[in-house]
Formats: sequence, C-alpha cells, structure tokens
Amino acid sequence: MGTAPRSVEDALADAGVRFLLDENIPTAFAAALRLVEYNVVSNREVNLVGKPDPEVITFCADKRVVWITRDQDARKKVAYAGLVRDKAVSAVFLAHARAKHSTMKEQFEVIVKHMRGLEDRYDRAKGPRYFVCRARGLPIEVKHFADRPDH
Repeated sequence: MGTAPRSVEDALADAGVRFLLDENIPTAFAAALRLVEYNVVSNREVNLVGKPDPEVITFCADKRVVWITRDQDARKKVAYAGLVRDKAVSAVFLAHARAKHSTMKEQFEVIVKHMRGLEDRYDRAKGPRYFVCRARGLPIEVKHFADRPDH
C-alpha cells in the first residue's frame, strides 16, 4: 500500500523545490505529480485563476515556487519579464509544438519528462533560473525569462 496523496498545503510547506502550474496547464496535472511526490500546485488550487500575471508572479516570489507556464504573452510583455527578474522568480516555459496544438496527453508527457531534471537544477540553484522545455530534447536554459532559445 502506498502513501496518502500529498495535499496542496503539504506541497507548499515542503522545504524542497516547489512548482506552480499556471492556469493554461490542466489542474489535474498537479494532483498527478503530487502522487509521485513532486511539490506541485495548480493555479486553481491556490485561487489564482483569472488573476493577472503580476499577481501570479508575486505569489511565486512570496511562496518561493517555480512558475511553470505556457503563456507566451507573459514572456512577451517587458513589464512581466522585469517583474519576474526583480522578484527573483524562477520560471519554466513549456513551448508549444510548432506543427500543431498539443493534446493534453502530450502536454503531460512533456512535463513528466522534464520534472526530475528541473527539480535537480532548481535544487542546486543559487538564484533564479529560466528554462524552455519542448517535447524533444533537454530543457534549454535561457538567461532571462523572455529570452528565446538559440536552437
């Protein structure tokens, strides 16, 4: 028999690396990732659905969680990128597939594929770090939240 599923409160209270899935990522992903002991909460679970991105960024800074998003607009807005930098928020951008919209299954597979590596990298981080994750390849670290990977 396994352990009981971790709660949202447990995930946020843990001293390890914690992640917030933005509202553009299905809420069920957070619960599934907690079942395998990742400290993940969804935007909906912490009452941030529909809140402006600056509120989400501030939440991430206050709770010291890594923001995982697919929101291209957030990356393009200079003010948001500046806020991410000024508040020292780490972030992961899940890039869309070029040829098509990804299915929910494909989105989940991308997150699962990268979670352990991201957790390890953030666990050793001395400051904020920014990664772009795609379906193929390893996470690509970029210098700033708004940066696009070179390849």
